[in-house]
Amino acid sequence: MPILSIQSEVVYGHVGHQASRFILERMGHPVWAAPTVLFSNHLAHKTVTGRVLPAAEVRELIDGVRKLGVLGKANAILTGYLGAPETAALVAEVVAEVKALNPKALYICDPVIGDQGAMYVKPELAKALSEILVPIADVLSPNVYELGHLTGREVTSRAQAVEALHALSRRTPACAIIGTGIPDPNHPDELAVLALARTSKSDSGTVSMATTKRHPLFASGTGDAFAALFTARYMRDHDLKAAIEAAVAGMSHIVGETAATGSDELKIIETQNKWAAALEA
Repeated sequence: MPILSIQSEVVYGHVGHQASRFILERMGHPVWAAPTVLFSNHLAHKTVTGRVLPAAEVRELIDGVRKLGVLGKANAILTGYLGAPETAALVAEVVAEVKALNPKALYICDPVIGDQGAMYVKPELAKALSEILVPIADVLSPNVYELGHLTGREVTSRAQAVEALHALSRRTPACAIIGTGIPDPNHPDELAVLALARTSKSDSGTVSMATTKRHPLFASGTGDAFAALFTARYMRDHDLKAAIEAAVAGMSHIVGETAATGSDELKIIETQNKWAAALEA
């Protein structure tokens, strides 16, 4: 199942396409990777070189794919870090075009805005994600910060996360809305993923949960890796509960090994047999 992926590209490390492409391809999904930024490494390192690609350059790359006549073969569009607000408008155009060619194609949106209590994209990009892409997504996967930002709510517990998921559902037709990295004061050693599944926008939906041990972590890219793990499993049969459980199990292997070795980059390659087994179960 080919996946058109539009997100960041780095030379060194495991964020953006360097976190997601290997996972998806390891699980049998060809990835058509359109970069939104070209950086030497992710921004959490002390130095970085490279640049954000203007939307016109991203468009040029996708135009080239269009000329091959293959866009309709994409079964999903996956987006992550976009870099520029104009790229959000381009994504909306591409999603509409792919869906016109292949009505079964899914748009899976990881609305990358911030983490650890802070926004790390420009406010204009955060606004574009909220106003342009959230309303057209089939699947949304905000982290706890992004879930709070998109709903204007405080999210510091599982109960608050469930309320925020329902609030976000009123702004989007998405059939699956997933909140990741959810803390809870009653479970300080755990993080949860909560997912709202519904059959239509008028459906109040049902909530599923998967939990994992909290690890001390200094690496970036967990959201990118989770989105890839989830997408790889979800594309099999659209079973949301099974997909979040498999993705959480896979992430526990990646994060556990990363934390155990004190690495500042995710151990995706080293743990591939373990997370692949979790997705195949």
